[in-house]
Amino acid sequence: MSRHGFRFVHGTNLRLDEPLVGTGPLSGADRELAEQATILAWEGVVETCLSAEVDFLLLTGNSFDHRTESLRSRIALERGFEKLDTHHIDVFVVPGNLDPVSAWKRWVRLPSNVTLISDDERQEPLAIVRDGSVLATLVMIATPETDEANWNGSGPAVFNEKSGTFHIGLLPAGTPVRWEDGQPVALDQPGVSSSATSLAKTAIDRGIEFIACGEGIPLTARVRGSLVHDPGPAQSLSKAVSGSCGCSVVDVGENGEARIDDVAIAPIRWEDITLQIERHTNWNDLVERMALMVMDRVADNDEQLWIMNWRIKGEGKVFDSLRERDSEREMWELLEAELDGETEVRRIHRLERMTKQLLAPESHKEATGLLLNFEEILEAEGSRIIEQVRRELLETDWIQRAASKPVQAAIAQASKRTIARQSEAIAGHWLD
Repeated sequence: MSRHGFRFVHGTNLRLDEPLVGTGPLSGADRELAEQATILAWEGVVETCLSAEVDFLLLTGNSFDHRTESLRSRIALERGFEKLDTHHIDVFVVPGNLDPVSAWKRWVRLPSNVTLISDDERQEPLAIVRDGSVLATLVMIATPETDEANWNGSGPAVFNEKSGTFHIGLLPAGTPVRWEDGQPVALDQPGVSSSATSLAKTAIDRGIEFIACGEGIPLTARVRGSLVHDPGPAQSLSKAVSGSCGCSVVDVGENGEARIDDVAIAPIRWEDITLQIERHTNWNDLVERMALMVMDRVADNDEQLWIMNWRIKGEGKVFDSLRERDSEREMWELLEAELDGETEVRRIHRLERMTKQLLAPESHKEATGLLLNFEEILEAEGSRIIEQVRRELLETDWIQRAASKPVQAAIAQASKRTIARQSEAIAGHWLD
């Protein structure tokens, strides 16, 4: 069977009508934008499908949260699907841990162009057909509920069929696999099978050309013959995912080579910036450096608001003055004056003051020593301690209950880097 060139949009973690977390107080247009952000991002996914003239849209999990069943999210989904239907664009939906197949079947009205792919169909690859020709096949690698049932001696039978068509492997949101250095790694979590990771490795070994992930953590990696990709969330809900967010247009040539173009569609963008202040730094130097850092970042497409989290470390008079709310407010005013006319988006600034060294006054020496000791421990033992705490949390009795699955997943997949940053921020506040 010969290959045919085609194009599709890969989106994940729409999280429709879910609130943004950690924005701080918002007012007026900014608050309204935050309330609409996920819906606007979904509309951007649909418009990207139309403008790119794609053959189909692939959604890999967590399009909504079944626990809230927001009417607005359901209406937005259905309207988007209907718009794609009028333009003859197919949609393939793979449920995640927050939007299980039962919720889709019970709650969302799906037009004829939408195909819902559940774990029950994992043994049968799904052909994507255009004008009587097979463009690609969708292969369910693993899901949040995957186990070893119905495997044969060499694993799932689905991997045994390897025709000349282009294969897209599916690893939707909530699947207990994380990626380190481009390789699938099993979650170290009680009661969670490593079968999903084994399946991911098998898919790579069998040469699945494109592996579509859905966790919402941006990733693109070439692992031997497989291109592994997660577009990240359509709209980031917190500073955990910073930078531009949206979806990906995947262009597959007749030779089977895939090219990925990331398309920014999220109206709100988070930025996490670390800045070191020296003892001799003055206000003008600080504001100028901050302005240059902002101008180095280019606003993408439909971005309207940046929430900028500044992590400032150092020492000296300027650094010490940032303890005061009035000084912080003055810094933002000076920064925005410096940026006047330079950028096209609105900005909200948040400050994390990260104490690295405290050399004066005398009464702070003990706190300085505690903080330095903490940072030394964090640098030397942080990774090991985080893993130990993670295991202890996951082994507690309360978290074994079925209702705690989202908490288990959050603990298991929490970024070590993010945990270390937050630990340093808390230490800087209490030991300062």
